[in-house]
Amino acid sequence: MTSLVYAVFHIATLQCSVRPEISPCTCETGKAFNHVELSCEKLESFNAVVDSLANKLNPDVSIDLKITHSQLDDLEMRSFRDMNFNLYKLRMQWNGLRSLPELPFRGLSNVTYLSVGDNELDEIPKHVLNHMPLLQTLDIGRCNIRAVQQDDLKGIQMVTNLILPSNNITRLDRGAFPLSLLILHLGRNQIESLNGSLHELTKLQSLFINANNISDLDGELPDGSKLRLLMAHNNRLERLPGNMASMNDLETIHLHFNRLRSFDRVLRNAQFLNELFANNNELEFLAQDDFQACRQMETLNLACNHIRSLNSSLHPMAKLKIGNFSFNDIDEFSMEELHGLRSLKILDLSYNRIQRLLPGHKHMPELPLIDLRLDHNQIITLDSALAGLSNLRILSLPENRIEYIMPGDLNGMNRLEILDLTSNQLVELKQLETTLLPNLKILKVAYNNISKLERDFYGLPVLCQVNLTNNQITTISSELVTNTRCKNHNVPGKLEIHLDDNPIMCDVRLNELCRLMAAQDARIRGRSQCFENDQEVCTVLPMLYKIDLPLLVTKLKIGDAEDAKPLVQMLVPSPILIKNNDELLPPLIATLGQPLINPVIIAAQPPPPLLLATTTPPAPPLLHLELNNTTTSTTTTTTTTTTTTNPPVISPVTTPAPVSQPLATPEMVTTTAPTTTTTSTTTPQPNDTLPIVLDIEEPNLTDSVKPSHMNATASDFPRTLEQLEEQKQLKLEQEQEQLQPPLMPAAVAEQHEQRVADTVAKTEYETVEYIPNVLLATTPPPPPPTSKSNLLEEDADSQSNSVHEEYPSVLLGDSEHAAQNLQIPEEPPEE
Repeated sequence: MTSLVYAVFHIATLQCSVRPEISPCTCETGKAFNHVELSCEKLESFNAVVDSLANKLNPDVSIDLKITHSQLDDLEMRSFRDMNFNLYKLRMQWNGLRSLPELPFRGLSNVTYLSVGDNELDEIPKHVLNHMPLLQTLDIGRCNIRAVQQDDLKGIQMVTNLILPSNNITRLDRGAFPLSLLILHLGRNQIESLNGSLHELTKLQSLFINANNISDLDGELPDGSKLRLLMAHNNRLERLPGNMASMNDLETIHLHFNRLRSFDRVLRNAQFLNELFANNNELEFLAQDDFQACRQMETLNLACNHIRSLNSSLHPMAKLKIGNFSFNDIDEFSMEELHGLRSLKILDLSYNRIQRLLPGHKHMPELPLIDLRLDHNQIITLDSALAGLSNLRILSLPENRIEYIMPGDLNGMNRLEILDLTSNQLVELKQLETTLLPNLKILKVAYNNISKLERDFYGLPVLCQVNLTNNQITTISSELVTNTRCKNHNVPGKLEIHLDDNPIMCDVRLNELCRLMAAQDARIRGRSQCFENDQEVCTVLPMLYKIDLPLLVTKLKIGDAEDAKPLVQMLVPSPILIKNNDELLPPLIATLGQPLINPVIIAAQPPPPLLLATTTPPAPPLLHLELNNTTTSTTTTTTTTTTTTNPPVISPVTTPAPVSQPLATPEMVTTTAPTTTTTSTTTPQPNDTLPIVLDIEEPNLTDSVKPSHMNATASDFPRTLEQLEEQKQLKLEQEQEQLQPPLMPAAVAEQHEQRVADTVAKTEYETVEYIPNVLLATTPPPPPPTSKSNLLEEDADSQSNSVHEEYPSVLLGDSEHAAQNLQIPEEPPEE
């Protein structure tokens, strides 16, 4: 017997060996025993199909023939019998057929499957069906059929599957359908009434009448039928037929997108009902016994209705796994509604009007609920209603009104992995410190009002991601992640804390916090609005400062009024942002012992910062900026000297302080031709308010009038100061003779300095020592310090500058020796 089966199978296999003679058709061994599948595509005529296959296959082998995308205009000229094989399945799709002639189909009495769908047929080919008495499946879907008339299907009384979807059917005659039908597909047509055509189909098991215009099913469905599947969605049904109460075999019902107002208790006896979709209706009320016998229900979707209460209607559904009640009008939900739902995995109550959650009884921890969705409601407090859901893994609560997480609200959620509290009104997360969530990996609390984080993550030992964007966080304790180490499937990772759009992103202490977090396997992520290029904090720029310093213009001498315009335009108030490198130095100060090359200056706000750079053209105007510490004489300051032969780059200095006096006039001009400059940097102490005094002069002096103090050393400073005072007095007298008053008198400058200094906010530098990029001086100069460490050695070869004459404590030297001098800031180098 085994050898016989093998022999028959071998024969079928040989039928589909390399067969060049049936080209362009192809041959494959069928899935069933002793079956062969033939496929002919894109042939130019039916005659070519017959010639390719005629007498090429064994008549004992059952043939499944598929002819698609071909030109069959000559279909009536030949017959399928001319091929001389046993045809049992025939598929003729996508051939553009408008009608089927009778001649080619004569003698096909063994055909059990016929598909002529996806053509342009406008009527059922009854004359063809009369030659196929054994036909069981007829597919005429996706054509232009307009009606099913009484005699159209009389020749196929053994058919069980009738497929007629996506046509233009508007008419159904009574008695048109064979009583043998098990599956009837009339979906996506234009049927308004079934016209009693289905009333006698007592064997019908699956009925598709979806996407039509049916408004009433009363008296249309067969009484006492064996109907298991009813697809009636996307119609205009306002109620369900009464005889559905006797259809005890129903397993799947799709009624979504209708106009149902109630179930009218017609499903109370559906003991095998497994899936019910009734979303997008107008349901307002659920009777307590609507699902009285639905113990096999696994999926229930009642979303997008007007239901106000579940009314304990779910209690019989012991096998319910998915319940969707979103987009309804529920204003209060009690966990008691879930009593007895021992299989519930997913519960969706989002987009309702729930204001209160009521706890259930002590049996609630037995719920196997994994995913609970309560987003887009009006919940103010959880009232511990969800406590004890030990199997819950996802808790979604965004878009509510929750202000506090109270003690006990999240107790017992030992398997919770994702907690979403986005867009609420939370002001703190302190309760998470004492609530143990041993498996929480993702915490989402963006768009709240949280202002500080201290030990809030203490109860979250394996947290891996926290979204805190768009809050008001100004303080984060270094102990925040002490008890937290990210683990995902027991694999160690790094905790990601996202802080976009929080005030702390511009805090001066963020750098130190980044270091402390990194030491505990945590990382602060986010982009700060304080960076012009929207850089990622803690990675690209490790140090962030935001300092506002007042600007006092004491004297501005420019050769021409037109030359003053670009300088005046650059004196725009703007915050200063200084970012340190790994050595905690400003970006304009390179590593010790190395020259400055192409410093990067990043502004803090859209207004352009003050950025003045001298270039190689002859006799450029110099900006001499000095930053004087306003502390008492006992305060110790550190002075460093940077010297370079390249043109000096003056870092941006911005300030909100207004300039109270007009800028200089063209007559106030003193010039010199400097060849070297010296930039002096002074380190202020914490909490110092540092006014900025800007003194600008255009050099034009010749070597013959070089002041004598240019060669003075630190020990000669008092004598040089006296000489400079005499020269300064002489210059002032000359200027008064020209009837040109100074830009800002010394008394006015002192008052302006004091007024601005009182208004500048204190800036605290906690962990790093700030070295400013530019030096600014006040008028008049402070008394010389007693220590030589605050005096800078002047280059003996440098040329005179009028600023030196007025302020000998600020000497611009050659930048070539800048890095070298930084190494010994305590003592000036000897001449």
